[in-house]
Amino acid sequence: MSNFTDFISGGGDAAPIPTAQFVIGESKTFTAPMTGRIKVIITGGGGQGAFLANQNATPNANAGSGTGGGAGGYSEKTFAVTAGETFTVTVGAGGSSALAVNDINSSRVGNDGSNTTFVTDSAAVSVNMAANGGGGGQYGAATSSAITVAGGTGGTASGGDFNYTGGAGGSITRVANNANSAMTTGGGAVALYGTTYRGGNVTLSTANASSYMIGSTGGAGVGGNGGDITFSGTGSNARFSGGGSASRSGSSGESGSSLTTTIIQGEVPGAPMTSATISVIDAQGFAYGGSYNYNASPAISTSGFGGGGGGATGYNQTNSQYLYSYAGTAGGFGGGGGCTYVSGVDYLATGQVRAGPGGVGGGGSGAYSGPFHTMTSATNRSWAAAGDGLCIIMYI
Repeated sequence: MSNFTDFISGGGDAAPIPTAQFVIGESKTFTAPMTGRIKVIITGGGGQGAFLANQNATPNANAGSGTGGGAGGYSEKTFAVTAGETFTVTVGAGGSSALAVNDINSSRVGNDGSNTTFVTDSAAVSVNMAANGGGGGQYGAATSSAITVAGGTGGTASGGDFNYTGGAGGSITRVANNANSAMTTGGGAVALYGTTYRGGNVTLSTANASSYMIGSTGGAGVGGNGGDITFSGTGSNARFSGGGSASRSGSSGESGSSLTTTIIQGEVPGAPMTSATISVIDAQGFAYGGSYNYNASPAISTSGFGGGGGGATGYNQTNSQYLYSYAGTAGGFGGGGGCTYVSGVDYLATGQVRAGPGGVGGGGSGAYSGPFHTMTSATNRSWAAAGDGLCIIMYI
C-alpha cells in the first residue's frame, strides 16, 4: 500500500506520512475511525471508446473513425473530521457495455463514465465533492469530406480545494478525399497533478483518394499524451503509436512496411520490432501495446502506474490463422490504447481483437475496430470498458 500512496502523493516529497488510508472502489458510507485531518481524493469513471464495426468481406471497404473516451474528473480536499462522523461515497463506473452477439454490426459512440461523489452525511463539516465521468468516444462514418471527429471529453470536477478536468480521447482529423481509411485513437488520463493529457491524435493531411490506410494511437499517461500519428504521403500504410507514461508522452508515427506485414510495436529506443517486444517507456510507467497477430493468444501485461496503453494496428486479408490483435492495457489512471484491425476473412472461435481498457481510477478506454460481418461468438471481441472511479482517504 505504501507504494500506491507514494504514487498518489508524488513520491519523495517531504509530506507527512499518512497514519491511516482507505481506498474505496464501491459506493458505501464512510465512518471516520478517528479524529484528525483527512485528505479526500475522488475520480470519476472514464468514458468508453467508440465502436467501429468493420462488417465488409473486402478489407478496403472497412473504413471510418472511432475515438477514445475521456478520463474522469479529479477532486481533492483536506479538512478536519471527528471520530464517528459519516460521509456518503458514491463511486462512478467506467463506461462499458456488453454487446449482444446479434448486435455487433453497427458502429456507435462509447458510453459515458459515471460520476463519483463524496458528500457529508452526518458531520459538522459540509463537504460536497464531485468528480464527473468522462465522455464516450465519438464515431464518424467513412466520408470524402474534410472532417474532424473529437475524442471523448474529460470529466469536470467541483467541491474540492483542487478540481481538475480529465484528459480527452484522441481526435481524428482528415482533409478531403480520405474515405478509404480506418482509424481509432486512445483514451485520456486522469489529471492527477493538474495537467491534462489526451490520447494520441490522428491527422490525415494529404488527399489520398485511392489509398487505403489504417492506424491507431496510444492512450495518455498521467504525465504525457499518447503518441500522435500523421499520414502525409500516398500509398497504403499502417501506423500506430505508444501510450504516454507518468513522465512523458508516447512515441509517435511507428509504421509498418506494408499492410500485409505482421506489425509489432517496439517502444524501447532502438529495439527491433519482434513478437517478444514489451513496450517499456520508463521506470515510472509502462506502455504495453502494439499489434500481435498470431494464432495463439499473447501474454497480456498491464502498464505501470500512470502509463497509457499502446495502440494496435493489424490487417488480415486471406490468412485466418493470424487471429489476435491486442491494444495496450492502461495502468492506474491512464488511458487505454486504440485498436484497428481489418480483415477479409472470418475469425475462428478462438480469435480475439481487443481495444485497451482504461486504468483503475478513471482512464478512458481506446476505440475499437474489428471485422464482425459473420462473427458468432462474443468471446471473439472485446469492446473495452473504461476505468472505474475511485475514492482515496488519507489521514494526514
